[in-house]
Amino acid sequence: MKKRHIGITIGAVVLVVGVVAGRERPTIELIQEKSTQVARVDDGIDLEKLRRNEATMPQNDPFALKNFGAEPRRAAPPAPRVEKPTAPPLPFRYFGKLTEKGKTEVYVMRGDELLAVAAGQNIGEYRVDKVSESSIAFTYLPLKMQQTLELQ
Repeated sequence: MKKRHIGITIGAVVLVVGVVAGRERPTIELIQEKSTQVARVDDGIDLEKLRRNEATMPQNDPFALKNFGAEPRRAAPPAPRVEKPTAPPLPFRYFGKLTEKGKTEVYVMRGDELLAVAAGQNIGEYRVDKVSESSIAFTYLPLKMQQTLELQ
């Protein structure tokens, strides 16, 4: 009885596998047959004649607003604003004054460097124009612009 059960089970499995395998093959063949039939039907139609050339398409918008009067004058675009170059901020800070024997020396700091300044002296891109009790007048040489450092 056990052998009979095993035989029936194996037979059923073989039958199911055969049915499943048999169903898959015809569908692939049917698809291939249909594609060749479609190709045969399309053989009589020239699809290029049905396509619209780019040259025959409208070149402008027929629904665009049209003005048949004279064209309005367009204003000239404004000239770009060119800002006048300016001197950079003074790199000097007032440090102090020293008066000895009637002669006064004024000291300024540029970064970590201590400098004694006097009228007519050039310090890099700056010239010292005037040293007074309340301010020092500098000229930024590249632009010939005057700048003042207030003494406090």
